[in-house]
Amino acid sequence: MAERGEPLSDRELDVLQRLAAGESNKTIADGLSISPLTVKTHLRNIYTKLDVSTRTEAMTVALQKGVLKMAPEGESLVVADGPPALPIPPSDEAELPAVAEPGIPSSPVVSHRWRTLSVGLLGLFILVASALMFIQWRDGSLMATPAEPFTEQPLGESKWISSRPLPEARAGRAAAAVGLDVYLIGGEMADGVSDDVRVFDTRERTWRRAASKPTAVASATAADLFGEIFVPGGLLADGQPTAITEAYSPSQNAWRRVTSMPRPVSGALALSDGGFLYVFGGRDESGLLDTAYVYDPAADSWRPIAPLPEPRADATGGALTGRFYVTGGMGEDGPLDSCVVYDPVADAWDGCPAMLQARAGAGATVLLNKLYVIGGTADPATGHGEVYDPNARTWTVLNNPPGISEWSDPGVAHVETRIYVLGGRVNEALSDDNLVYSPLVYQTFIPAAPSDGE
Repeated sequence: MAERGEPLSDRELDVLQRLAAGESNKTIADGLSISPLTVKTHLRNIYTKLDVSTRTEAMTVALQKGVLKMAPEGESLVVADGPPALPIPPSDEAELPAVAEPGIPSSPVVSHRWRTLSVGLLGLFILVASALMFIQWRDGSLMATPAEPFTEQPLGESKWISSRPLPEARAGRAAAAVGLDVYLIGGEMADGVSDDVRVFDTRERTWRRAASKPTAVASATAADLFGEIFVPGGLLADGQPTAITEAYSPSQNAWRRVTSMPRPVSGALALSDGGFLYVFGGRDESGLLDTAYVYDPAADSWRPIAPLPEPRADATGGALTGRFYVTGGMGEDGPLDSCVVYDPVADAWDGCPAMLQARAGAGATVLLNKLYVIGGTADPATGHGEVYDPNARTWTVLNNPPGISEWSDPGVAHVETRIYVLGGRVNEALSDDNLVYSPLVYQTFIPAAPSDGE
């Protein structure tokens, strides 16, 4: 049985020389008057003795070991001190002998292993570098210039803080938080309806661009469902409502289209209970709608549910205590202050206390089992937000940031105990504000040292 490092026999040298000439197994067998099976046996022995696994490797190692050498004409390989040369057919597989370098073992077999190891390490490096570049591309950070550190500024004595502004001013309520990032999708910008998607990293206080929404829309809202952000309907650039529903995956930085809504709608309110997507009200070409639908992501299908007690668009709300609160919005006679609540188990609506102020185009989020409603007002004298407590069934005032009275269509979402209010229309102008409301103010009390008399 052949062993690694053992000298080649005369017949194996004959096979090796014809192998160097590029002959096939059958041609070698015919030339040496042996069977193709015997040729395979000789090849196996050659590979074992030279510690290689392919013809190209066999040629390379044979050259390095001096078993083969270049013919004087430079156009063929011959067995050293062996029979006349055989011509080498044109091929990219023939390699010149490797030149030993200082510090690298000079043994031909070891040199071959070193080359194989080097190629493997190079391939691994390229693979890792490609993976890192893909992650950066997915996160929108490839080729991005690192942002300067940003220090948030408190706004007077209020609970409001000013954080890093949006890259561009916009108005749009399609906002959602996933993890520690806040996503702002589409909306209206200076040049019209946008497909732009921006992500605010609340840890680094930086903005980055995400994959653009395939269908640019304004007058839409968004809801988080199973780690994806769903945006149903909206208003297209041509002013027409759409039934298109698209879902964004933050982990893949990619959009996909799901089954469209039963009808085109803009200005609807999208909410989620963690298992299903609910869409309430809105408007179409005929006017305001009282329709309500639920989307089942497992079946990728929509079905109608009990309609709203009255038609409304641009309402806001949230999921509280297993029910869906829909408040405010634009009614037949103008902005509404009414509040209604939907019970998905009973598929029925009930009433809840009216807001302190009529409003349409407000943003809202649920934090610590309370509904925070921000913006949606057009009265400079009474502009403020509101907080609803479902246990006490009461609304209380949430003061606007200093200097802001008329405020509509902001994107609102919360991360941990901070509520982020992004853009909108402030005093009728598009805003790039990134304002943070912290309802909880933490104070540290240090007990006083006891006096000598105690």
